[in-house]
Amino acid sequence: AWIAAIVVGVFILALIFGGGSSREAYRSARGAISQRVELGQQRIDAAAQIATAQVELALKQAGELPAHEEKADAIVEGIEAISDALKDVAAARGDLALARLDATIALFNRTQEVVQEASDLATDPVVKAKLECIDENLNAARDQVTQAVLSSR
Repeated sequence: AWIAAIVVGVFILALIFGGGSSREAYRSARGAISQRVELGQQRIDAAAQIATAQVELALKQAGELPAHEEKADAIVEGIEAISDALKDVAAARGDLALARLDATIALFNRTQEVVQEASDLATDPVVKAKLECIDENLNAARDQVTQAVLSSR
């Protein structure tokens, strides 16, 4: 009987001291998750910052389009909407930032469609070249955003 009591006592002590390692494992896992979330947030922030710079350049280029040019106002409005959406991304954190970043892709697509339509309608080669530069900047920004969304999932 006393042998059974010793075995049970050793078993209880093993559970008590063995529980510390599971607590450490929990803390390590929690730290790893926090690091991963922080890395994802840094990736989102960097993508938003780079995309914002490219969108601001496209907005400057769109401002140089002749006022009478067809769809010029729609292009500027689309780019401003993208810029505002990227500012919302920068203000958000976690899943909300990722969702907002993902939503900007649709804005990029719509605005680029308008730029393409304007390019098809333009007759002046200088205007066509400006529209092409705008499209390239928007495309580069959209690719940056897409990569950030895909790598954060």
